[in-house]
Amino acid sequence: MSMNDQTPTNPVSADDLAVYALDAHEAENAADIAVRLHASPGAVRLEQDLRFAAGEFAAAVVQEVAPASDLRSRLLATARLRRTPVEAVAGSSPIDVHRVELSRAILLLRDLTADDWARPLDPPEFAGWTVHDVVVHLAANQSLFADQLGVPVPGVVETATDNEGRTAQARARHAGRPPAHAVAELEAAAEATDMELMRRGEARLNETILWWGGRAATRVAALVRAFETWTHADDIRRATGADMVAPPPASLLTMAHSACGFVPIMLGARGAHHPGRLVRFRFSDLGAAWDVDLGAVGAVRPASDDAVDAEIVADAATICRSISARVEPRDLPYEARGDQQLAGEVIDALPALAVL
Repeated sequence: MSMNDQTPTNPVSADDLAVYALDAHEAENAADIAVRLHASPGAVRLEQDLRFAAGEFAAAVVQEVAPASDLRSRLLATARLRRTPVEAVAGSSPIDVHRVELSRAILLLRDLTADDWARPLDPPEFAGWTVHDVVVHLAANQSLFADQLGVPVPGVVETATDNEGRTAQARARHAGRPPAHAVAELEAAAEATDMELMRRGEARLNETILWWGGRAATRVAALVRAFETWTHADDIRRATGADMVAPPPASLLTMAHSACGFVPIMLGARGAHHPGRLVRFRFSDLGAAWDVDLGAVGAVRPASDDAVDAEIVADAATICRSISARVEPRDLPYEARGDQQLAGEVIDALPALAVL
């Protein structure tokens, strides 16, 4: 994903951004707005902030109403119209994806009640955990990210650099402390990492850092942190009876594109290897499609008219939730074309890399 600092000849106006963030733009203007957003990282950040603010406001004031009887048919018709593959020109930078997801999670935590913090989590790997525990877990991994970027958070004394070990150390330290301490550490770590990522800029996202016992590109670590934060924010929403919330479309586009690049590793973790075979992911909620070479990690390109071995049509948010083991492959609604067995193997392998 590349973004630049060039000033577009026809920049996006504030009015256009507001309309686009509310999904109130005319369909024929979407591609033009996306191209102009691509040329202006600042506009992308403002669009995501506007979209997030609108979503938070809507969640605060919305009342339950019965959906229109023809809503499903209209949504399906719109989805079909938007299935034309598009290049991911409007996807956000990993820096912005990371910033937005951490900000959304912190806002969620600030609204929790005293009773909410003690509510149990439902995923099986969190047996016995409360909302407080999972926030400590988030803070632990965010402070690790800050450590590896060279901006450690004052007061955080954990030394473990593996996921489970660091979480165990942090939970022991936070036992008996008020939840506000965990939120403060998460917020401090988020601010430290955001500032450092912005200071480094796009040009340094390919630099590697130590991450969970190996080396990973900074862009990968930032997206992993964003993905994990979204996942656990939704865990908290479920625990407290709130609706799950997908990332803004530009963030989800970047996450889905990155996830496609890891499909060969997911398959390999299940003992399956398919060098030379191509699978097309068509994401109905994004209007985007990519062709994935199953023989090479990160070999993702915009879908073309060329034949592929299998095509999977699904909702990107649901695919991502399956990758995080929140939707079982058997429960994932998708349409497969071409080699059904190959498509099934890919779907079954999606949660192969899921961790706490």
